[in-house]
Amino acid sequence: MKKRKLTMLMQGFTMALTLVFGLTSCNDDDERQGTPHDPSQPVVIESFAPTEGMLATQVIITGSNFGTDKESLHVFFNDKEAPIISSSGNKILVLAPKLPGRYVNGELDNNCQVRVVVGDKEATAAETFFYNVQTNVTTVVGGDRSATSYPLGGENLAEVQFNCNMERGLVIDSENNIFFALNVEEGNNPTSVYVINEESGKIRLLESGITAWLNGTYLAYDPLNDRCYRLLANGGSHETYYYDRYNDFAQTRGFTMNWIQPNGINDQPNIDGWNLWSCKHSMVMRPSDKCWYMRIDQGYFVKIDSETGQMTDISGRYDRRHDNNGPGFAGTDGECDGMAFDPADDTKLYFSMTGLNAIMLYDFETETLSVYAGSNTKQAGFLDGRCNEALFNSPRQIAIDNDRNMYIADYENHCIRKIVMETGYVTTMAGIPQKAGYVNGTGDIAQFDHPYGLVLSKDGTLYIGDSNNRAIRRIAIE
Repeated sequence: MKKRKLTMLMQGFTMALTLVFGLTSCNDDDERQGTPHDPSQPVVIESFAPTEGMLATQVIITGSNFGTDKESLHVFFNDKEAPIISSSGNKILVLAPKLPGRYVNGELDNNCQVRVVVGDKEATAAETFFYNVQTNVTTVVGGDRSATSYPLGGENLAEVQFNCNMERGLVIDSENNIFFALNVEEGNNPTSVYVINEESGKIRLLESGITAWLNGTYLAYDPLNDRCYRLLANGGSHETYYYDRYNDFAQTRGFTMNWIQPNGINDQPNIDGWNLWSCKHSMVMRPSDKCWYMRIDQGYFVKIDSETGQMTDISGRYDRRHDNNGPGFAGTDGECDGMAFDPADDTKLYFSMTGLNAIMLYDFETETLSVYAGSNTKQAGFLDGRCNEALFNSPRQIAIDNDRNMYIADYENHCIRKIVMETGYVTTMAGIPQKAGYVNGTGDIAQFDHPYGLVLSKDGTLYIGDSNNRAIRRIAIE
Protein backbone atom coordinates (compact mmCIF):
# COMPACT_ATOMS: atom_id res chain seq x y z
CA MET A 1 0.00 0.00 0.00
CA LYS A 2 2.84 2.40 0.86
CA LYS A 3 4.48 1.59 -2.46
CA ARG A 4 1.23 2.41 -4.27
CA LYS A 5 0.88 5.77 -2.49
CA LEU A 6 4.48 6.65 -3.25
CA THR A 7 3.94 5.65 -6.85
CA MET A 8 0.89 7.90 -7.14
CA LEU A 9 2.90 10.82 -5.73
CA MET A 10 5.61 10.12 -8.26
CA GLN A 11 2.98 10.10 -10.99
CA GLY A 12 1.84 13.55 -9.94
CA PHE A 13 5.43 14.77 -9.95
CA THR A 14 6.03 13.23 -13.35
CA MET A 15 2.91 14.83 -14.77
CA ALA A 16 4.11 18.18 -13.49
CA LEU A 17 7.43 17.64 -15.25
CA THR A 18 5.48 16.71 -18.36
CA LEU A 19 4.00 20.19 -18.44
CA VAL A 20 7.53 21.62 -18.31
CA PHE A 21 9.54 19.69 -20.86
CA GLY A 22 6.50 18.22 -22.68
CA LEU A 23 5.71 21.73 -23.86
CA THR A 24 9.30 22.40 -24.88
CA SER A 25 10.16 19.12 -26.57
CA CYS A 26 6.86 17.43 -27.37
CA ASN A 27 4.54 20.10 -28.73
CA ASP A 28 3.17 20.86 -32.18
CA ASP A 29 6.08 23.14 -33.08
CA ASP A 30 8.53 20.33 -32.34
CA GLU A 31 6.50 17.98 -34.50
CA ARG A 32 7.08 20.30 -37.41
CA GLN A 33 10.73 20.89 -36.54
CA GLY A 34 11.66 17.56 -34.94
CA THR A 35 13.59 14.64 -36.33
CA PRO A 36 11.76 12.73 -39.04
CA HIS A 37 11.72 8.93 -39.14
CA ASP A 38 14.53 7.26 -41.09
CA PRO A 39 13.21 3.97 -42.58
CA SER A 40 16.77 2.64 -42.94
CA GLN A 41 17.45 2.90 -39.20
CA PRO A 42 15.93 0.95 -36.30
CA VAL A 43 13.41 2.35 -33.85
CA VAL A 44 14.84 2.45 -30.32
CA ILE A 45 13.10 2.78 -26.94
CA GLU A 46 15.46 3.86 -24.17
CA SER A 47 12.95 4.39 -21.34
CA PHE A 48 9.48 5.61 -20.44
CA ALA A 49 7.94 7.32 -17.41
CA PRO A 50 5.96 6.80 -15.31
CA THR A 51 6.10 3.00 -15.22
CA GLU A 52 2.74 2.64 -13.48
CA GLY A 53 -0.67 4.26 -13.77
CA MET A 54 -4.32 3.99 -14.71
CA LEU A 55 -6.49 4.94 -17.67
CA ALA A 56 -5.33 8.16 -19.43
CA THR A 57 -2.08 8.41 -17.45
CA GLN A 58 0.35 10.58 -19.45
CA VAL A 59 3.39 8.53 -20.40
CA ILE A 60 6.55 9.92 -22.05
CA ILE A 61 8.52 7.44 -24.15
CA THR A 62 12.15 8.40 -24.80
CA GLY A 63 14.24 6.93 -27.60
CA SER A 64 15.12 7.60 -31.21
CA ASN A 65 13.82 7.44 -34.78
CA PHE A 66 10.16 7.79 -33.80
CA GLY A 67 9.52 10.49 -36.36
CA THR A 68 6.95 13.24 -36.06
CA ASP A 69 4.17 11.89 -38.28
CA LYS A 70 1.43 10.71 -35.92
CA GLU A 71 -0.41 9.04 -38.80
CA SER A 72 2.36 6.48 -39.30
CA LEU A 73 3.34 6.24 -35.62
CA HIS A 74 1.61 3.73 -33.32
CA VAL A 75 2.15 2.94 -29.64
CA PHE A 76 0.75 -0.20 -28.00
CA PHE A 77 0.35 -1.31 -24.39
CA ASN A 78 0.14 -5.04 -25.03
CA ASP A 79 -2.39 -5.15 -27.88
CA LYS A 80 -4.25 -1.94 -26.98
CA GLU A 81 -3.29 1.10 -29.00
CA ALA A 82 -2.57 4.25 -26.99
CA PRO A 83 -3.71 7.74 -28.08
CA ILE A 84 -0.68 9.79 -29.17
CA ILE A 85 -0.64 13.44 -28.12
CA SER A 86 2.61 14.43 -29.82
CA SER A 87 6.06 13.27 -30.96
CA SER A 88 9.31 15.17 -31.44
CA GLY A 89 11.24 12.30 -32.99
CA ASN A 90 12.96 11.24 -29.78
CA LYS A 91 10.07 11.67 -27.33
CA ILE A 92 6.44 10.56 -27.60
CA LEU A 93 3.68 11.71 -25.26
CA VAL A 94 0.81 9.17 -25.04
CA LEU A 95 -2.13 8.34 -22.81
CA ALA A 96 -2.39 4.88 -21.25
CA PRO A 97 -5.26 3.04 -23.01
CA LYS A 98 -8.20 1.41 -21.25
CA LEU A 99 -7.74 -2.08 -19.79
CA PRO A 100 -4.64 -3.25 -21.67
CA GLY A 101 -3.91 -6.12 -19.25
CA ARG A 102 -3.83 -9.71 -20.42
CA TYR A 103 -5.22 -12.91 -18.91
CA VAL A 104 -2.66 -15.64 -18.33
CA ASN A 105 -4.03 -19.01 -17.17
CA GLY A 106 -7.21 -17.29 -16.11
CA GLU A 107 -5.43 -14.66 -14.02
CA LEU A 108 -5.24 -10.98 -14.98
CA ASP A 109 -1.68 -9.79 -15.61
CA ASN A 110 -1.52 -5.99 -15.70
CA ASN A 111 2.17 -5.81 -16.58
CA CYS A 112 2.02 -4.37 -20.10
CA GLN A 113 4.65 -4.45 -22.81
CA VAL A 114 5.12 -1.06 -24.43
CA ARG A 115 5.75 -1.12 -28.19
CA VAL A 116 6.42 1.61 -30.70
CA VAL A 117 5.65 0.83 -34.35
CA VAL A 118 6.66 3.09 -37.26
CA GLY A 119 6.00 1.58 -40.68
CA ASP A 120 7.68 -1.83 -40.74
CA LYS A 121 9.97 -0.96 -37.83
CA GLU A 122 9.13 -1.57 -34.19
CA ALA A 123 10.71 -1.66 -30.77
CA THR A 124 9.65 -3.06 -27.39
CA ALA A 125 10.65 -1.47 -24.11
CA ALA A 126 12.74 -3.57 -21.73
CA GLU A 127 10.58 -2.55 -18.77
CA THR A 128 6.82 -3.12 -18.44
CA PHE A 129 4.09 -0.65 -17.52
CA PHE A 130 1.90 -1.73 -14.59
CA TYR A 131 -1.74 -0.82 -15.23
CA ASN A 132 -3.84 -0.05 -12.16
CA VAL A 133 -7.40 -1.32 -12.62
CA GLN A 134 -10.11 0.43 -10.66
CA THR A 135 -13.71 -0.80 -10.51
CA ASN A 136 -16.02 1.71 -8.85
CA VAL A 137 -19.71 1.28 -8.08
CA THR A 138 -21.94 4.33 -7.66
CA THR A 139 -25.67 5.04 -7.72
CA VAL A 140 -27.24 6.80 -10.70
CA VAL A 141 -30.80 7.02 -9.41
CA GLY A 142 -32.90 5.61 -6.56
CA GLY A 143 -31.63 3.61 -3.60
CA ASP A 144 -34.21 4.39 -0.87
CA ARG A 145 -35.95 1.11 -0.09
CA SER A 146 -38.52 2.86 2.11
CA ALA A 147 -39.75 5.19 -0.65
CA THR A 148 -43.52 5.34 -1.12
CA SER A 149 -43.68 7.71 -4.08
CA TYR A 150 -42.61 7.42 -7.69
CA PRO A 151 -41.47 9.94 -10.33
CA LEU A 152 -43.94 11.64 -12.66
CA GLY A 153 -41.23 12.79 -15.04
CA GLY A 154 -39.01 15.85 -15.22
CA GLU A 155 -37.37 15.43 -11.80
CA ASN A 156 -33.62 15.63 -11.23
CA LEU A 157 -32.06 12.19 -10.86
CA ALA A 158 -30.69 13.09 -7.43
CA GLU A 159 -34.25 13.57 -6.16
CA VAL A 160 -35.84 10.47 -7.67
CA GLN A 161 -36.84 7.37 -5.69
CA PHE A 162 -39.01 4.38 -6.58
CA ASN A 163 -41.70 2.62 -4.55
CA CYS A 164 -41.14 -0.83 -6.08
CA ASN A 165 -38.40 -3.28 -6.98
CA MET A 166 -36.72 -3.22 -10.41
CA GLU A 167 -37.66 -6.69 -11.66
CA ARG A 168 -37.08 -6.06 -15.37
CA GLY A 169 -34.21 -5.85 -17.82
CA LEU A 170 -32.75 -2.54 -18.97
CA VAL A 171 -32.17 -1.09 -22.45
CA ILE A 172 -29.49 1.43 -23.42
CA ASP A 173 -29.16 3.19 -26.78
CA SER A 174 -26.20 4.85 -28.53
CA GLU A 175 -26.79 8.15 -26.71
CA ASN A 176 -26.72 6.47 -23.28
CA ASN A 177 -30.45 6.80 -22.75
CA ILE A 178 -31.40 4.08 -20.26
CA PHE A 179 -34.94 2.69 -20.51
CA PHE A 180 -36.71 0.63 -17.83
CA ALA A 181 -40.21 -0.53 -16.90
CA LEU A 182 -41.65 -0.52 -13.36
CA ASN A 183 -44.95 -1.46 -11.70
CA VAL A 184 -45.12 1.73 -9.64
CA GLU A 185 -48.91 1.93 -9.39
CA GLU A 186 -51.30 -0.33 -7.52
CA GLY A 187 -54.00 -2.32 -9.26
CA ASN A 188 -53.87 -4.81 -12.11
CA ASN A 189 -50.08 -4.63 -12.55
CA PRO A 190 -50.07 -1.26 -14.37
CA THR A 191 -46.63 -0.51 -15.76
CA SER A 192 -44.77 2.74 -16.36
CA VAL A 193 -41.83 3.09 -18.72
CA TYR A 194 -39.10 5.63 -17.96
CA VAL A 195 -35.92 6.86 -19.60
CA ILE A 196 -33.01 8.53 -17.85
CA ASN A 197 -29.82 10.14 -19.11
CA GLU A 198 -26.91 10.96 -16.84
CA GLU A 199 -25.80 13.89 -18.98
CA SER A 200 -29.16 15.62 -18.77
CA GLY A 201 -29.58 14.56 -15.14
CA LYS A 202 -33.32 14.09 -15.62
CA ILE A 203 -35.89 11.31 -15.66
CA ARG A 204 -38.67 11.19 -18.21
CA LEU A 205 -41.94 9.27 -18.05
CA LEU A 206 -42.62 7.73 -21.47
CA GLU A 207 -45.78 5.75 -20.69
CA SER A 208 -47.89 4.99 -17.65
CA GLY A 209 -50.86 2.80 -16.87
CA ILE A 210 -49.91 0.03 -19.30
CA THR A 211 -52.32 -2.69 -18.17
CA ALA A 212 -52.97 -6.22 -19.28
CA TRP A 213 -54.45 -8.85 -17.01
CA LEU A 214 -51.83 -11.28 -15.63
CA ASN A 215 -49.22 -9.82 -17.96
CA GLY A 216 -45.84 -8.13 -17.79
CA THR A 217 -44.09 -5.43 -19.82
CA TYR A 218 -40.60 -6.09 -21.17
CA LEU A 219 -38.15 -4.01 -23.20
CA ALA A 220 -35.73 -4.93 -26.00
CA TYR A 221 -33.08 -3.02 -27.95
CA ASP A 222 -33.09 -2.72 -31.73
CA PRO A 223 -29.44 -2.01 -32.76
CA LEU A 224 -30.42 -1.69 -36.42
CA ASN A 225 -32.52 1.42 -35.78
CA ASP A 226 -31.06 2.31 -32.37
CA ARG A 227 -34.40 2.23 -30.57
CA CYS A 228 -36.10 0.68 -27.55
CA TYR A 229 -39.07 -1.64 -28.13
CA ARG A 230 -41.63 -2.75 -25.59
CA LEU A 231 -43.65 -5.95 -25.68
CA LEU A 232 -45.99 -7.88 -23.40
CA ALA A 233 -45.12 -11.28 -21.97
CA ASN A 234 -48.49 -12.94 -22.64
CA GLY A 235 -48.34 -15.49 -25.45
CA GLY A 236 -51.49 -13.92 -26.93
CA SER A 237 -50.13 -10.33 -26.89
CA HIS A 238 -48.72 -9.65 -30.34
CA GLU A 239 -48.32 -5.87 -30.64
CA THR A 240 -44.97 -4.16 -30.17
CA TYR A 241 -44.19 -0.46 -29.76
CA TYR A 242 -41.03 1.61 -29.81
CA TYR A 243 -40.05 5.04 -28.50
CA ASP A 244 -39.02 7.35 -31.35
CA ARG A 245 -36.03 9.36 -30.10
CA TYR A 246 -36.21 11.57 -33.20
CA ASN A 247 -39.83 12.45 -32.47
CA ASP A 248 -39.62 13.39 -28.81
CA PHE A 249 -39.67 9.71 -27.73
CA ALA A 250 -43.20 9.32 -29.05
CA GLN A 251 -44.74 5.88 -28.54
CA THR A 252 -44.93 4.39 -32.04
CA ARG A 253 -46.53 1.16 -33.19
CA GLY A 254 -43.90 -1.35 -34.27
CA PHE A 255 -44.40 -4.77 -35.82
CA THR A 256 -47.21 -7.19 -34.98
CA MET A 257 -46.11 -10.70 -34.09
CA ASN A 258 -47.83 -13.24 -36.31
CA TRP A 259 -47.73 -17.06 -36.21
CA ILE A 260 -49.58 -17.60 -39.50
CA GLN A 261 -47.20 -19.14 -42.04
CA PRO A 262 -47.32 -18.28 -45.80
CA ASN A 263 -49.21 -21.56 -46.37
CA GLY A 264 -51.96 -20.38 -43.99
CA ILE A 265 -51.09 -22.75 -41.15
CA ASN A 266 -51.05 -21.34 -37.62
CA ASP A 267 -47.69 -22.50 -36.21
CA GLN A 268 -48.19 -21.11 -32.70
CA PRO A 269 -47.12 -23.71 -30.11
CA ASN A 270 -49.57 -24.82 -27.45
CA ILE A 271 -48.29 -23.16 -24.28
CA ASP A 272 -49.99 -24.34 -21.11
CA GLY A 273 -50.70 -22.93 -17.68
CA TRP A 274 -48.88 -20.00 -16.18
CA ASN A 275 -46.32 -20.06 -18.99
CA LEU A 276 -48.97 -18.67 -21.32
CA TRP A 277 -49.03 -15.45 -19.30
CA SER A 278 -45.29 -15.04 -18.84
CA CYS A 279 -43.74 -16.82 -21.78
CA LYS A 280 -41.87 -13.87 -23.39
CA HIS A 281 -39.10 -12.29 -21.30
CA SER A 282 -36.40 -11.10 -23.67
CA MET A 283 -35.54 -10.96 -27.34
CA VAL A 284 -32.35 -10.05 -29.18
CA MET A 285 -31.62 -9.04 -32.77
CA ARG A 286 -29.07 -10.95 -34.84
CA PRO A 287 -26.94 -8.50 -36.87
CA SER A 288 -26.41 -10.72 -39.92
CA ASP A 289 -30.08 -11.45 -40.73
CA LYS A 290 -31.71 -8.54 -38.86
CA CYS A 291 -34.23 -10.87 -37.25
CA TRP A 292 -35.27 -11.06 -33.60
CA TYR A 293 -34.76 -14.26 -31.60
CA MET A 294 -36.57 -15.28 -28.44
CA ARG A 295 -36.79 -18.28 -26.15
CA ILE A 296 -40.37 -18.82 -25.06
CA ASP A 297 -41.08 -20.50 -21.74
CA GLN A 298 -41.82 -24.23 -21.97
CA GLY A 299 -38.90 -24.64 -24.32
CA TYR A 300 -39.59 -23.08 -27.73
CA PHE A 301 -37.07 -21.09 -29.78
CA VAL A 302 -38.53 -18.49 -32.13
CA LYS A 303 -37.30 -16.36 -35.04
CA ILE A 304 -39.16 -13.09 -35.71
CA ASP A 305 -38.93 -11.06 -38.91
CA SER A 306 -38.24 -7.48 -37.76
CA GLU A 307 -40.33 -5.96 -40.57
CA THR A 308 -43.31 -8.29 -40.95
CA GLY A 309 -43.42 -9.74 -37.43
CA GLN A 310 -43.61 -13.26 -38.90
CA MET A 311 -42.83 -15.72 -36.09
CA THR A 312 -41.32 -19.12 -36.85
CA ASP A 313 -40.66 -21.88 -34.36
CA ILE A 314 -37.05 -22.95 -35.03
CA SER A 315 -36.65 -25.22 -32.02
CA GLY A 316 -35.57 -27.97 -34.44
CA ARG A 317 -34.45 -31.13 -32.68
CA TYR A 318 -35.44 -29.54 -29.36
CA ASP A 319 -39.06 -28.92 -30.36
CA ARG A 320 -41.40 -30.38 -27.71
CA ARG A 321 -43.87 -31.37 -30.44
CA HIS A 322 -41.40 -33.79 -32.00
CA ASP A 323 -41.69 -37.41 -30.90
CA ASN A 324 -44.76 -36.42 -28.87
CA ASN A 325 -42.60 -34.89 -26.15
CA GLY A 326 -39.26 -33.41 -27.26
CA PRO A 327 -36.68 -32.14 -24.77
CA GLY A 328 -37.54 -28.48 -25.24
CA PHE A 329 -35.10 -25.69 -26.05
CA ALA A 330 -32.94 -25.46 -22.88
CA GLY A 331 -35.47 -27.59 -21.06
CA THR A 332 -39.13 -26.98 -20.54
CA ASP A 333 -39.09 -24.63 -17.55
CA GLY A 334 -37.13 -21.67 -16.29
CA GLU A 335 -36.94 -18.12 -17.54
CA CYS A 336 -34.57 -16.56 -20.05
CA ASP A 337 -33.92 -12.97 -19.00
CA GLY A 338 -30.74 -12.26 -20.95
CA MET A 339 -29.66 -12.94 -24.54
CA ALA A 340 -26.58 -11.73 -26.46
CA PHE A 341 -24.86 -12.64 -29.70
CA ASP A 342 -21.09 -13.00 -29.82
CA PRO A 343 -19.92 -9.66 -31.33
CA ALA A 344 -17.17 -11.49 -33.22
CA ASP A 345 -19.36 -14.30 -34.55
CA ASP A 346 -23.14 -14.05 -34.54
CA THR A 347 -23.58 -17.75 -35.23
CA LYS A 348 -23.13 -18.04 -31.46
CA LEU A 349 -26.00 -17.01 -29.21
CA TYR A 350 -25.55 -16.89 -25.43
CA PHE A 351 -28.47 -16.73 -23.03
CA SER A 352 -29.10 -17.03 -19.32
CA MET A 353 -31.45 -19.61 -17.81
CA THR A 354 -32.65 -19.01 -14.27
CA GLY A 355 -33.98 -22.55 -13.87
CA LEU A 356 -30.70 -24.11 -15.01
CA ASN A 357 -28.45 -21.69 -13.10
CA ALA A 358 -26.34 -21.52 -16.23
CA ILE A 359 -25.37 -19.55 -19.30
CA MET A 360 -26.31 -21.49 -22.42
CA LEU A 361 -24.75 -21.44 -25.90
CA TYR A 362 -26.63 -22.13 -29.12
CA ASP A 363 -24.60 -22.65 -32.32
CA PHE A 364 -26.63 -21.75 -35.41
CA GLU A 365 -24.26 -23.61 -37.74
CA THR A 366 -24.38 -26.96 -35.95
CA GLU A 367 -27.81 -26.37 -34.34
CA THR A 368 -26.39 -27.61 -31.06
CA LEU A 369 -27.24 -26.38 -27.60
CA SER A 370 -24.81 -26.63 -24.68
CA VAL A 371 -24.03 -25.26 -21.24
CA TYR A 372 -21.42 -22.54 -21.72
CA ALA A 373 -20.90 -21.62 -18.06
CA GLY A 374 -22.39 -22.97 -14.87
CA SER A 375 -23.74 -26.31 -13.76
CA ASN A 376 -24.69 -29.17 -16.06
CA THR A 377 -27.05 -30.43 -13.36
CA LYS A 378 -28.99 -27.22 -12.53
CA GLN A 379 -26.94 -26.84 -9.34
CA ALA A 380 -27.22 -23.38 -7.79
CA GLY A 381 -24.28 -21.91 -5.93
CA PHE A 382 -21.31 -19.62 -6.14
CA LEU A 383 -17.90 -20.52 -7.51
CA ASP A 384 -15.41 -18.66 -9.70
CA GLY A 385 -13.09 -20.52 -12.05
CA ARG A 386 -13.29 -22.08 -15.47
CA CYS A 387 -16.67 -21.98 -17.18
CA ASN A 388 -17.29 -25.70 -16.68
CA GLU A 389 -16.50 -25.39 -12.96
CA ALA A 390 -18.17 -22.07 -12.10
CA LEU A 391 -21.53 -21.88 -10.32
CA PHE A 392 -24.30 -19.27 -10.63
CA ASN A 393 -27.60 -18.75 -8.88
CA SER A 394 -30.47 -17.55 -11.09
CA PRO A 395 -28.48 -15.48 -13.62
CA ARG A 396 -30.47 -12.69 -15.26
CA GLN A 397 -29.54 -10.12 -17.92
CA ILE A 398 -26.18 -10.45 -19.72
CA ALA A 399 -24.05 -8.26 -22.02
CA ILE A 400 -20.92 -8.84 -24.11
CA ASP A 401 -18.41 -6.10 -25.01
CA ASN A 402 -16.30 -5.85 -28.18
CA ASP A 403 -13.34 -7.43 -26.38
CA ARG A 404 -15.52 -10.50 -25.80
CA ASN A 405 -15.97 -10.06 -22.08
CA MET A 406 -19.35 -11.26 -20.86
CA TYR A 407 -21.03 -9.60 -17.88
CA ILE A 408 -23.80 -11.32 -15.92
CA ALA A 409 -26.24 -10.10 -13.26
CA ASP A 410 -26.02 -13.04 -10.83
CA TYR A 411 -29.36 -12.42 -9.14
CA GLU A 412 -29.39 -14.70 -6.11
CA ASN A 413 -25.65 -14.34 -5.50
CA HIS A 414 -26.05 -10.53 -5.29
CA CYS A 415 -23.05 -9.80 -7.50
CA ILE A 416 -21.89 -9.05 -11.02
CA ARG A 417 -19.85 -11.79 -12.69
CA LYS A 418 -17.49 -11.56 -15.64
CA ILE A 419 -16.38 -14.16 -18.17
CA VAL A 420 -13.27 -13.49 -20.24
CA MET A 421 -14.44 -15.44 -23.26
CA GLU A 422 -10.93 -15.74 -24.68
CA THR A 423 -9.90 -17.81 -21.68
CA GLY A 424 -13.27 -19.15 -20.52
CA TYR A 425 -12.62 -17.96 -16.98
CA VAL A 426 -15.29 -16.64 -14.58
CA THR A 427 -14.54 -14.00 -11.93
CA THR A 428 -16.57 -11.79 -9.61
CA MET A 429 -16.38 -8.23 -10.83
CA ALA A 430 -18.36 -6.40 -8.16
CA GLY A 431 -20.38 -7.29 -5.09
CA ILE A 432 -19.87 -9.60 -2.14
CA PRO A 433 -21.07 -13.06 -3.20
CA GLN A 434 -24.14 -14.38 -1.37
CA LYS A 435 -24.40 -11.24 0.76
CA ALA A 436 -27.17 -8.76 -0.02
CA GLY A 437 -26.67 -5.10 0.85
CA TYR A 438 -26.40 -1.57 -0.46
CA VAL A 439 -22.86 -0.19 -0.51
CA ASN A 440 -21.10 1.99 -3.08
CA GLY A 441 -17.34 1.89 -3.56
CA THR A 442 -14.72 -0.28 -5.17
CA GLY A 443 -15.80 -3.60 -6.64
CA ASP A 444 -14.56 -5.64 -3.69
CA ILE A 445 -16.59 -3.75 -1.07
CA ALA A 446 -19.68 -2.77 -3.10
CA GLN A 447 -22.93 -4.60 -2.38
CA PHE A 448 -26.08 -5.31 -4.39
CA ASP A 449 -29.44 -6.82 -3.53
CA HIS A 450 -30.72 -9.06 -6.33
CA PRO A 451 -29.22 -7.36 -9.41
CA TYR A 452 -31.50 -8.06 -12.38
CA GLY A 453 -30.95 -5.68 -15.32
CA LEU A 454 -27.53 -5.15 -16.88
CA VAL A 455 -26.56 -3.09 -19.93
CA LEU A 456 -23.27 -1.85 -21.34
CA SER A 457 -22.61 1.60 -22.79
CA LYS A 458 -20.30 2.23 -25.74
CA ASP A 459 -17.53 3.46 -23.44
CA GLY A 460 -17.65 0.26 -21.38
CA THR A 461 -19.67 1.54 -18.41
CA LEU A 462 -22.06 -1.00 -16.91
CA TYR A 463 -25.49 -0.01 -15.62
CA ILE A 464 -27.20 -2.38 -13.19
CA GLY A 465 -30.87 -2.58 -12.28
CA ASP A 466 -30.39 -3.35 -8.59
CA SER A 467 -33.81 -4.81 -7.92
CA ASN A 468 -34.36 -4.84 -4.16
CA ASN A 469 -32.37 -1.66 -3.64
CA ARG A 470 -34.72 0.04 -6.10
CA ALA A 471 -31.80 1.68 -7.85
CA ILE A 472 -29.84 1.87 -11.05
CA ARG A 473 -26.17 1.52 -10.23
CA ARG A 474 -23.12 2.34 -12.36
CA ILE A 475 -19.94 0.27 -12.59
CA ALA A 476 -17.03 2.17 -14.11
CA ILE A 477 -13.96 0.15 -15.06
CA GLU A 478 -10.70 2.05 -15.45
